[in-house]
Amino acid sequence: PGGTRPAAARPLPPAALPLVATVAATAAAWLLGRVLLGRQDWPDGWTLSIAGPVNDTVDWMVENLGSGVPLVGGTLTWAENFTLWVLNPLRDGLMAVPWWALLPLAGVLGFLAGRWRSALTAVSALAAIGVLGLWDKSLNTLSQVLGALLLTLLIGFALGILAARHTLLERLLRPVLDVLQTMPQFIYLIPVVALFGVGRIAAITAAVVYALPAVVRITTQGVRQVDTTVVEASRSLGASPWQQLRQVQLPLARAQLLLAVNQGVVLVLAVVVVGGLVGGGALGFDTVYGLQRGDLGVGLPAGAAIVCLGVLLDRITQPDTGASGARGRRRSRS
Repeated sequence: PGGTRPAAARPLPPAALPLVATVAATAAAWLLGRVLLGRQDWPDGWTLSIAGPVNDTVDWMVENLGSGVPLVGGTLTWAENFTLWVLNPLRDGLMAVPWWALLPLAGVLGFLAGRWRSALTAVSALAAIGVLGLWDKSLNTLSQVLGALLLTLLIGFALGILAARHTLLERLLRPVLDVLQTMPQFIYLIPVVALFGVGRIAAITAAVVYALPAVVRITTQGVRQVDTTVVEASRSLGASPWQQLRQVQLPLARAQLLLAVNQGVVLVLAVVVVGGLVGGGALGFDTVYGLQRGDLGVGLPAGAAIVCLGVLLDRITQPDTGASGARGRRRSRS
């Protein structure tokens, strides 16, 4: 009596419990490893080599999927047809147009997308490529980028729309997209070269695989975020699922779809340099050559030309929000 009572122990806050548990588990595991194993490095007997199964899988794919597949032909057949009917005409068509006609065309496309500011930027970016002395190589690279972007958008939009309308498919695609977005770009080159051979198709396929996850996810998010009340209203008026998608969901998700196009352009261009390692040629080869030989005079202009292509494609595919907003305000006032 009359003495001071000892202070009661304060319980740990709930936020600190996971940290304490992690520290305790780490200390227990360290002590157990030191006592039972007596070593700190990973035991040799606990390793598993996947080199053999991976090589066997690649060999099987080359032998069974490269050619001779009933009805579809095989990956080598696809590569040959895509080169013959898409890449070569696209490249030859771009190169057949004189420079003094391509510059106004870029300006018109930029004007339609975002008025005068976008038109001036697009023309300036294309003119800078000519000033750098890389006109033909840039058009060759542009044809590959357009081919890869076309495939990416076709596959990405289709998968994204299906995933937005079917939750099970979205859940099945999620781990696949996570893996594709996590792996480095160079990893794609191994199976791509095995299936399609060295050349432009290998570079395009690597670009498609690299850019596809972002396009699929942005498309899925855009379509899924459309106001459900609008979709229900269209359904109550008798619209079919195809009419709901074409007349309601896709127009309302236009901003997200344009963002998907923008990300597709950026990610496809990011693989142009990697494509130079597997026969993509053009600007990608010059960039790789400049890096390997330390020739800044070759690599730097090629890299600058790739940037100019990115600016050009961005200006002709992305609307100028300032211009569109001003037009919208003028319409609302009228």
